[in-house]
Amino acid sequence: MQWNIKRWLATLITASAALLSACGGGGSSEHETLDVVRLAKSNANLSVLAEAIDAAGLATTLSAAGPYTVFAPTNQAFLDLLAELKVSKAELLANKDLLTSVLTYHVLGSKVVSSAVPLGQPIATLQKGFLNAENLGGSLKIKDESQRVSNVVTADVVARNGVVHIIDKVLLPANTSTNVSATFDIVRLAKSNANLSVLAEAIDAAGLATTLSAAGPYTVFAPTNQAFLDLLAELKMSKADLLANKDFLTSVLTYHVLGSKVVSSAVPLGQPITTVQKGFFKAETLGRSLTITDGRNRFSNVVTADVVAQNGVVHLIDKVLLPANKNVLQTAIALSTEAQPEFSILVEAVVAADLVTTLSGDGPFTVFAPNNAAFAALLTELGTTKAALLADKPLLTKVLTYHVVPGLVLKAQVPVGSPITTVQKDTFTVNAALAITDQRARSAKITATDVLASNGVIHAIDKVILPKP
Repeated sequence: MQWNIKRWLATLITASAALLSACGGGGSSEHETLDVVRLAKSNANLSVLAEAIDAAGLATTLSAAGPYTVFAPTNQAFLDLLAELKVSKAELLANKDLLTSVLTYHVLGSKVVSSAVPLGQPIATLQKGFLNAENLGGSLKIKDESQRVSNVVTADVVARNGVVHIIDKVLLPANTSTNVSATFDIVRLAKSNANLSVLAEAIDAAGLATTLSAAGPYTVFAPTNQAFLDLLAELKMSKADLLANKDFLTSVLTYHVLGSKVVSSAVPLGQPITTVQKGFFKAETLGRSLTITDGRNRFSNVVTADVVAQNGVVHLIDKVLLPANKNVLQTAIALSTEAQPEFSILVEAVVAADLVTTLSGDGPFTVFAPNNAAFAALLTELGTTKAALLADKPLLTKVLTYHVVPGLVLKAQVPVGSPITTVQKDTFTVNAALAITDQRARSAKITATDVLASNGVIHAIDKVILPKP
């Protein structure tokens, strides 16, 4: 049936009503005179929904001014739900609490036509849960908190107090009894999943079970058993040794926990994500896969996203994340031992300028770090030697602090084309090609980005930048 969105002339409404009813429905104009409850009762394909609204005592609410958006399951969708729940229609309609929770999960507190449904973002419902929407091949699909997918089969049926989108599956909020994981807190969820048994042991060993069983909400990036086996090989230790080291274990586990509920589509990309442990990591998408870069610049993939628990959400990952154990200076020292890039002259300069204590502090700092080749080119440009440069403490301090920006600025957050103020108080700019222009109109290229440290982040550059003379 194709819904007509034009308002018919009043004189034609009565004449066409019988014909439209015989065809199984009506145009938008007819329904614009009906509230969403009367609209459901006028459509034979929504009769079970109408019964459910009455049984839940929601008719008065959904007949009010609103406006509302209702994702309206068809009769077949309710039949499929009864089979899924293994209950009769009478039993479903008699369970008022469940029915109210499920029905209000289908309602938004504003009028949202199909073209305005936000894609890939959490959509808050009257039930206080969240939906997600995506458009695949021109078809609008709605995903509930258990990752069950419903198709919008008829969109934008306009009612007097909102809009109705007819869907082919009943959506279920996280506290629905059929969603077994959603009746568990995060600790019970881990203990119920054979692939998370080591994580469950670790939670108990660290004494975190009470915390992660509390109301939260939390987001947990949960390493699989194989991820823990790989960590043991990486650290060259046994599982018993790991579980016995409570301080280290607590630091690592709380580094996997966020203090709010963040579904996968809402994970901020390219930005520092602060954990309960107070460290941070970065997330990005590679293809359709969500990847996490931890504080030691190691990578983990989300292998199963959005497992809803009673007190939050769990994303299974294939590598244990580790918080940073080096500050920006220590990270530069570590990098200087590698083939490329080399930062040994930068480290010498920081020591000569007495900036070690500063760059080892809490920060956070963003350091644009010149490599050895950049310093060699500067010496040629200035016509001086390394010894003379390192001996000129005022100049050295001025130049080095020009490379440090207060705060944590990852690549995705660099304000392209806008002045960036440094600790030294002068500014520089970065263009879309990641080229820096300093105060002397000299250019440096950012060659590596987002090297994470405990108190900041390093971006490598191929030229020493200079402040005003």
